[in-house]
Amino acid sequence: MLKLRDAATGIKIIISLIVLVVVMLISCCLGSVRIPIPDIIKTLTNSEEISKATRTIILQVRFPRIIMSALIGGSLASIGAVMQGLFKNPMADASVLGISSGSALGATIMMVSGVSFSVFGITGNYLGAIVGAVVTWLIVYNIARISGDYDLNTTLLAGIAISSIFTAIITVIMTMNKDRLEQIYLWMLGTFSNSTPSKTLIMSIVVLILMPILIIIAPRIDVLKLGKEAAKGLGVSSSSSSAILLTVSSILLAFCVANSGIIGFIGLIIPHCVSFMRVYKMRSKLIMSFLVGAIFTVICDTIAKTVAAPGEIAIGAITSLIGAPYFLYLMLTGLRRERKMR
Repeated sequence: MLKLRDAATGIKIIISLIVLVVVMLISCCLGSVRIPIPDIIKTLTNSEEISKATRTIILQVRFPRIIMSALIGGSLASIGAVMQGLFKNPMADASVLGISSGSALGATIMMVSGVSFSVFGITGNYLGAIVGAVVTWLIVYNIARISGDYDLNTTLLAGIAISSIFTAIITVIMTMNKDRLEQIYLWMLGTFSNSTPSKTLIMSIVVLILMPILIIIAPRIDVLKLGKEAAKGLGVSSSSSSAILLTVSSILLAFCVANSGIIGFIGLIIPHCVSFMRVYKMRSKLIMSFLVGAIFTVICDTIAKTVAAPGEIAIGAITSLIGAPYFLYLMLTGLRRERKMR
């Protein structure tokens, strides 16, 4: 029975990979300038038939953006799966630790301070977001360890409190710097328009390093769901496992927010979609969440950049418009199932 279930999960992962590739190719075709798939394939095979302008659009603009959206969407979905598993709360997502708010505060401070530079495509806003996220996690982590042992409940409460404080500070800064209001607001809504080859390369390296760590440690979450005492009896430390998982997730989230701003609902709804596909083991769930999250985000970004072309809609608005109704649907479906079981 277990072998059949594992085989079914493997098939779902392969199908998701194929769908992701197809969605990415379609997204590359669409935009203010339509490019047919044969031209994309010729560009990838380094054919001389393709004009320099088309090659530049594909390799320097669209591919970095599409890859970035897939990496960030997959990462946010995986982080959401980790949060829901660790906190045993289906409403938990990447925002519960306050990292997103801390990152946004760091970027906001850099925007209003007038510090402007670009090194290999890395801007002051980008570095401010990374520093803000790291500082936030250090504050939350140290608060959670005040009792001597790392505590998940304290982490959650500290994250919510820090998030509220930082959001209030951002509001004050925006009110006092109205000339920067639009820039800050649009950044916070989320966008992939600033994706560059160098930023995409950095994000790819970060994901390639951190995602395997989460996937390797993921089975500990299944054990932790049994309770502290049961986990301890099986040789799994609740404190150290939680600290490692949350630290890795926080670093990954820091780079996500630095690259795209705050994008909601991905980390909340995608793990539920994966559970709906009957994938429950945490390791498989993380992999599936990454792939489904990547597919969802690439589709949302394709809508964002094509509907209002040559302009674009904030990616956060698209994910909310699609994600919120779907989340309500999942919630109502779950409630109906519970009623039938009674």
